[in-house]
Amino acid sequence: MGFGVALLLGLLYTLHPVLREAIRALNTVLQSISVLIWIVVLVMVFGVLSPLPPILVASLVALPIVLAAVVAGLDSSSRKLAELATMLGANKLQYYRDFLLPSLAPSLAGATRSALGAALRISVVAEAFGSSGGIGYMIANYYNLAEPRGVFAWGTILVVVMILLDKLLLEPLEKRAARWSIEA
Repeated sequence: MGFGVALLLGLLYTLHPVLREAIRALNTVLQSISVLIWIVVLVMVFGVLSPLPPILVASLVALPIVLAAVVAGLDSSSRKLAELATMLGANKLQYYRDFLLPSLAPSLAGATRSALGAALRISVVAEAFGSSGGIGYMIANYYNLAEPRGVFAWGTILVVVMILLDKLLLEPLEKRAARWSIEA
């Protein structure tokens, strides 16, 4: 969800200088809000039994990481892409979708790896604080029972899940995205 919001904000970023500054400011604010604040507020709003707080916290952690990559990529995009899009008659949406996004693919892939890692780590904390299920909940549960084997077992499961996601999903995506890199 954070990835999609970052791409939408990237499109808005290309439309007007005022939107550029607003999105830069929004990203600064998002980066400065503590994850603990997000967890507490979302648990208060949705309740402990809701599955939404860990999901939303993970998205809110991933969003500024991906948005920073989108903004940096847009700021450094080649003027030749804009000239080519203009020559081919592309409107602003086509320029963003068909020219800019593919050129951002390598940096987005790297940012996505970082964002997913951060989101998984933080969602476990969110589950421990305010959820009735998930790996974080189980780790907190075994901690409260003074069962270190359970804590280590669930911690190991988390590490295995992260490695599998990285090796089976993110690494191949990053290699595929690297094909879109533009040599200067």
